[in-house]
Amino acid sequence: MRTKLLFILVIILLGGRVYTQIEKTNLSITEGLNDAKLKAKIEENVSLLLTAMGKAMMEGEFPNLSNINISLDASIKVLSLWKTSVMICPVTNVERKCLTRPQGGYQIRDIPVTMLDAPEEEQAQDIVINFTDDGNIDDILVAVHALTDFLDPNFSVQEYARREIIAGFVEEFRTAYNTKDIECLEKVFSNNALIITGKVIKERPNSDQVLKNNLSTERIEYVTQTKEQYLKKLRIIFNAIKYINVVFNDIEIMKHPKYPEIYGVTLKQYWNTSSYSDEGFLFLLIDFTEADPVIHIRAWQPSVFNGKELSREERFRPTSFGNITGK
Repeated sequence: MRTKLLFILVIILLGGRVYTQIEKTNLSITEGLNDAKLKAKIEENVSLLLTAMGKAMMEGEFPNLSNINISLDASIKVLSLWKTSVMICPVTNVERKCLTRPQGGYQIRDIPVTMLDAPEEEQAQDIVINFTDDGNIDDILVAVHALTDFLDPNFSVQEYARREIIAGFVEEFRTAYNTKDIECLEKVFSNNALIITGKVIKERPNSDQVLKNNLSTERIEYVTQTKEQYLKKLRIIFNAIKYINVVFNDIEIMKHPKYPEIYGVTLKQYWNTSSYSDEGFLFLLIDFTEADPVIHIRAWQPSVFNGKELSREERFRPTSFGNITGK
C-alpha cells in the first residue's frame, strides 16, 4: 500500500504524464535479429512483462505473468525481485538491439526500471532479459554496467565467448544477492570455496613509529570462512532485511598465467541495505574446468586503507592464493 500511494503521488507530481506507460510499454528491437517472426515474439514478451509490472504496481499486487512466454525459473526471478522492491519501467517505448548469447538464445540489455523501494539514489537501474532460441523469456538479471568494455573483438573465438560467459556470470551473481537467492549462491560456489573478508584495524603508533615519523595506524585483518559458514550468516542477513542492493563497478578480468581455464575477476562492490552499507574490492576466482563455472574464492578488501584507495598492486589477483584450485 505504501508503494502504491508513493507511485500515485509521483503521477500527480508529473501531471499524469506516466499514466499511459502504465497502460502499455513497448519494446522495439532496432538491430541484431533478422527473423521477423522471432523478433515480434521477443518484442511482445518483453512488452507484456513491462506492462504487467506497471499494472501490478497500480493494483498493489504481484505481476500476472500467465499470458507471457516465460520459464518457471524466470517467473520466480521476477517475483523474487518484486519482493525486494516493486519495479516499473519509467518510459513508454524502449528501443534496444538484440544480442546473440554464446550459450545459445538471445539477450536484450539495459532495459530501464525504477525500483520504488530502494533509496532515492538507487532507484534508477537496468535489467537484462535472456531468451531461449524460440524467443521465450528464460532469465531476468539486474544489469552490471561496463561489462562489454572488456570484450575486445581481437580476442580468439574461445576467449571472447568465455568473457561473455563471465559477464553473464557476474550479473547472475549480483542478482542472486538482490533477490536473496541462497540456492543460486550454493550452486556458484564450489564445495571447498574459501570466503575471505578483510577489515581495517586501527592501532595506536608506538614510540619507534613516532620517532621515525611513521604514523600509519591501520592494518588489514583477514578472516576466512567456509562456504557453509558464509551462507549460514547470509541467510540470517537475508531474513532480517527487505531491500538489498549490490552494485559492481570498475570490473577487471585476469586470466591465470599458468591455468587458462582459471580467471580472476576484480570488482568495486557497493553493498547497501536498510541497516548497513559499505564499499570495497571484491575478487572472484572462477574455474571453467567444468561445464558450469564455479567460484573457488570470494575475497573482499576495504577500498580505502591508510587514507587512500587500495592500489591495483595491493588487490588480490589469480596468483595470490597458491594452489587453492587443486591444480
